[in-house]
Amino acid sequence: MIRIAIIEDDKDQAADLEAHIRRYAQEHGSAMDVSVFYNVIVFLEKYSADYDMVFMDIMMPMMNGMDASRMLREKDDKVMLIFVTSMRQYAIQGYEVSASDFIVKPLSYPEFSLKFTRALSKLPKRDTGDILIKTETGYVKLQPGQITYVEVRGHHCVYHTVGAEYRQYQTMKSVEEALDGQGFARCNNFLLVNLAHVDRLEGLSVWVRGEELQMSHPRRKTFSEAFAKYSEAKKYD
Repeated sequence: MIRIAIIEDDKDQAADLEAHIRRYAQEHGSAMDVSVFYNVIVFLEKYSADYDMVFMDIMMPMMNGMDASRMLREKDDKVMLIFVTSMRQYAIQGYEVSASDFIVKPLSYPEFSLKFTRALSKLPKRDTGDILIKTETGYVKLQPGQITYVEVRGHHCVYHTVGAEYRQYQTMKSVEEALDGQGFARCNNFLLVNLAHVDRLEGLSVWVRGEELQMSHPRRKTFSEAFAKYSEAKKYD
């Protein structure tokens, strides 16, 4: 899970940037937790060094982004800092606070995707609760965000991802324990679904990246509540 903070006093601009990040996460099967702060002072007062990346607007009414970044660096000298500005000349000052990059508003998604890919490649690697799958020829490591759902087939569990399937001899209980706290929920006894990839619920159907899966009557209520809770939490991140 990559934790990202957006510091932007303009709510429309913040929404656009957040939408770009969530679209990127959806397209690449990545797990990203996005928090938006419209007040930079509140962000700094409550800051704890558990973000991987901070998008910092430069022109803000209460405190400009440069001053805020200097205070941020006093609290955390490792977090990746990316400036967001409507005037390119201000971005040059980012070197004073070790900013990794800058983006100029308004930002198109293709341009954002290129810059974001470059930024992600520079993030330090860390333990993200990856799942190790034994294959016929070796091993494959999957990040939880890459997994769309896990399905029981006989005595195997099949991990469905955006581009491939991987099967492994194990129980669904062991999979559920390994992915605990990563935003997964069972829609029936044989399917464990990544809520980040759910498009919609309709009757007893769950649509995951365009694929229809079936909910069971006993699990319908708890799964629907888990999805609603997850979606509400993402809305106010």
